[in-house]
Amino acid sequence: MRETDVYRKLCADESREEGYSAMHGFLSNDWAGLVLAAGVAAAAAVLFLVTRRWWAAAPVALLAAAMAIGSGVHLYQVAEMDRKYPAPGSFVEVDGQQLHVLAEGPESDSAPTIVLFGGGHAPGTSMRFIHDALKADYRSVLIDRPGMGWSGPATFPLSTAGEARQMWEVLDKVGAKGPVMLAGHSFGGLLAANMARLRPERVHALVVMDATPPDVILYGPRLEELSSLSSDPWWNGFLGLFAIDYQKLKGEPEMPPAFVELDRKIARTMGRDNVIQKNFVSRPRAQMAAHSIYQELTPQGMAAVGYETGFFEGELGEVQLYLFAPQNAVGISDVSTFRNAEEREAMRLQRFYAVARERFMDYSNNATRIVAPEDSSHNFLYEHPDFTIDVLRRIAAGGYAAPNAPEAAAGTRP
Repeated sequence: MRETDVYRKLCADESREEGYSAMHGFLSNDWAGLVLAAGVAAAAAVLFLVTRRWWAAAPVALLAAAMAIGSGVHLYQVAEMDRKYPAPGSFVEVDGQQLHVLAEGPESDSAPTIVLFGGGHAPGTSMRFIHDALKADYRSVLIDRPGMGWSGPATFPLSTAGEARQMWEVLDKVGAKGPVMLAGHSFGGLLAANMARLRPERVHALVVMDATPPDVILYGPRLEELSSLSSDPWWNGFLGLFAIDYQKLKGEPEMPPAFVELDRKIARTMGRDNVIQKNFVSRPRAQMAAHSIYQELTPQGMAAVGYETGFFEGELGEVQLYLFAPQNAVGISDVSTFRNAEEREAMRLQRFYAVARERFMDYSNNATRIVAPEDSSHNFLYEHPDFTIDVLRRIAAGGYAAPNAPEAAAGTRP
């Protein structure tokens, strides 16, 4: 390919990316449905003026009316949500975004400030049960990532590396003092690790709770669940502008019993925050933000951001890293890719994920493995909240010492 052709392709890709980001930004606004309805109504009027046939314009006009009604219902639902669940924290502006942050607990120059991130692109409510348990003794901070929870619409495109920088700016603006203990679950653990790389001198400890290692995305099988995770949010967000539930429209397959039981455990552990989160995560701004950042959960997406988001061995230096996760892959067989695999392939997949999760141990020269309770799954923090909170409290107090129980000690290595 000639140099001019490469340049044209790069310009075309950049233009496409800008259009993509502009579309996400527009659709993140709750009033966007009314604007789209007005556009369709204008098209109906033009069609009538051109054809002078009302029956030609009527279907388009009816569509515009339906869109306007649906948008009105959505705006009412959002207003009710804001009235019923007011923001518990404060707002700071970062890169033109209004980000919500809840910081509670005693401030100290010596004790660490604990910052918690949930899995996926979840808002702070996903970790509120841990926050509430720790804030009596430590300064605890929950940040709603761009577009999530009570935060305003995001600035696109989103990336884990970009959000890591923004999270530090939020902490600076709320006056977080002393060392910082970063704790993140799943995709939130990858965010926490990216934050530790940016300012290792500020990190008291990095706790990755069964965090997402880039290797899983780059070299693992294409999980059906991850495919829908990166595609469904756009339709959820777009149709949500007109109060249409895309998941119900699509028709959800019957969930495996283990997933249903896990959902019950999560709801029981989170309590009222589970209801709040399910309300806010359905908002178009949250779905558009998820759609943007979940592009990293594809091999192509992770390869594109690999250098900015991934890690090489020892990159975190002497940062105290704790990999807190189950010892095996309990519960992973409920993922459809595993259920549909032949026995030999299923065993290989189990082994792959069991080994891949340990990759975080290589990123720091000062890493400790903490094993979750024996019957744990990927979401062990919701299955065993007291155990999780106790471990985090001991790490914050100065370090984790393995219990005397042989099975626990055997799973923990300095």
